[in-house]
Amino acid sequence: MFQYSKFVKVFFSCSTVYLLSVFALNFVVDPYGIRKGGGRVANARLVKAYKVLDAQPKTILLGASGVARGLDPSYVSLLSEAPVYNLAILGANAYELDSFFHYANRQVEDIEQSVTELNFFAFSQNNLVQADFSSARLNLPHPILNDFFGLYLSLDSLKLTLNPDERGGYFAGDGTYVHKIRQTRIRQFETQLQTDFSEPAQMYWNYELSEEAIGSLRTKVETSRTDRIDVKFFLSPIHVTQFYPSRIANYWSTYEQWFREIVDIHPVWDFSGCNSITTESIKEAMEYYDDPSHYTHTTGNLVLNRMFNYQIDTVPEDFGVYVTPENLDEHLQRVRVQCQQWAAESPEVIAWLDSLDLRTVHSQAE
Repeated sequence: MFQYSKFVKVFFSCSTVYLLSVFALNFVVDPYGIRKGGGRVANARLVKAYKVLDAQPKTILLGASGVARGLDPSYVSLLSEAPVYNLAILGANAYELDSFFHYANRQVEDIEQSVTELNFFAFSQNNLVQADFSSARLNLPHPILNDFFGLYLSLDSLKLTLNPDERGGYFAGDGTYVHKIRQTRIRQFETQLQTDFSEPAQMYWNYELSEEAIGSLRTKVETSRTDRIDVKFFLSPIHVTQFYPSRIANYWSTYEQWFREIVDIHPVWDFSGCNSITTESIKEAMEYYDDPSHYTHTTGNLVLNRMFNYQIDTVPEDFGVYVTPENLDEHLQRVRVQCQQWAAESPEVIAWLDSLDLRTVHSQAE
């Protein structure tokens, strides 16, 4: 009995020392960037739930990676209520983004405005919530027990602490993300397009509009009106090489339906289509785009200028249309005509897109 008791004491003593050592090491190193940084990009749904509480913003920016990389909170603060936090979640669907909006609205003391990018792909029925998304986390005011163990006592955290090269990138303190391009520009575009149109990505593969996502947007707008939060929606200014095959060539009727349903809920600023910004030629030194899905801060600033009616003389006339139910039909017709005209004038680009088999991918899904 004595030996058994001694063994138990030694076991628990060693275990306690081990756990305390792991906790201390992980706490000091902070591999997830919860305490000392803007949060690890690979764990966006975890870290941003806590970083937005630290920021206590009056204005939040919502969207997927386009917003994380393209909208600058420091620029927004010139135009709107500060502080501003970029709450964009990489690869998020509409449900995830609306969940983060409601979470921030409940937990942040005084949110006055949200600027939200609406992405066609985010409303796809095939675009499911990601594995690291937790509705439980967003319904509690403080870190849940699983997060505490995962952040400071798990083997995964210890591995990240001991192997800095495996941590990947981090968000800046304001929630933005700087992505380094390691390929030639044309190769970057090819890789991104082929990835986005692939079956695993579920962005444009067998696209089916989610009415649940539409309903989620409607609830968000109703909550905003009740809580007197100024909401601004805009359609992402994706490059024409992504817009044309995903909308015009493959899903125009579905895109029209989606556009009608969201405008019926709330007016939107449309920066997509085939305009003087989105049709920028693909070259090594590009001013407006990093790749087909991601625009630069230069483009993001033009978006914000238009939406906030600031330095309007810097914004091209054809970039940014405020769409309401009254002008929707005319706008959709104009977009289609502009894109057909662009295609007719850009046979080399169309041939290049065809060579990537993006439409073939779609026809296989059919």
